[in-house]
Amino acid sequence: MSGGQKSLADHPFVVIVALIGALLGVVVAVKELTAPDAPPPGASAQPPAQPSSHAGGQASPDAGSATRVPPPAQETERSGADETTEPERRPGSGSKNSPPVNSPSAPAPRPSPQHTGALTVRIVMGSSGKIGPNVYRTRSTPGANTEVYDATGRLDTSCYVQWTLKRGSEVVQLHRSGRCRPPSVTLFNFDDSLREVGTYTLQADITTDWGQTGSKTIEFQVAAG
Repeated sequence: MSGGQKSLADHPFVVIVALIGALLGVVVAVKELTAPDAPPPGASAQPPAQPSSHAGGQASPDAGSATRVPPPAQETERSGADETTEPERRPGSGSKNSPPVNSPSAPAPRPSPQHTGALTVRIVMGSSGKIGPNVYRTRSTPGANTEVYDATGRLDTSCYVQWTLKRGSEVVQLHRSGRCRPPSVTLFNFDDSLREVGTYTLQADITTDWGQTGSKTIEFQVAAG
């Protein structure tokens, strides 16, 4: 060598460092040749496991992962379609504790009419021998009947008539009838009571088996015919 250059022997530390570096390179080359293919440095770390879905919507981390992935927060709000609405309660249906609904009460039946109170009495004269308004011919026999009413309607049996025929103040004829409605015959027949001309009155006094009473009087004339 020239005088301007120094030999490696003059620097033993540099020589030692160079030898160590060469040895390390040989070791690395041998390991690369003998070792199986491995992922490059920095690629050995496993990627984070993707959470897998399970029933109920919760995700579980992969078995090889060291970090547990927290499950997603469960929804606290439900959509309007998923919410169950309580059916509307109607009056009279549902719970045992609800007060009963009172239905409108039916009107009380009316009591049947009773045989009480005053009687309404009419006297109906026949037309035989009639020669004018309320005027009859002498010796005629027009006949007479009664119509008697109370709260139940027209009375027939259990109803009795006491007949009194007068000319002026004189009693001409008395008669009793066992009913107040004629079946087919006249209740009161004058017979031969209208022999004389004058003013006559016919009175009907009524009694019933229920203790009712009533009376009616009519006046008529008898003229020579």
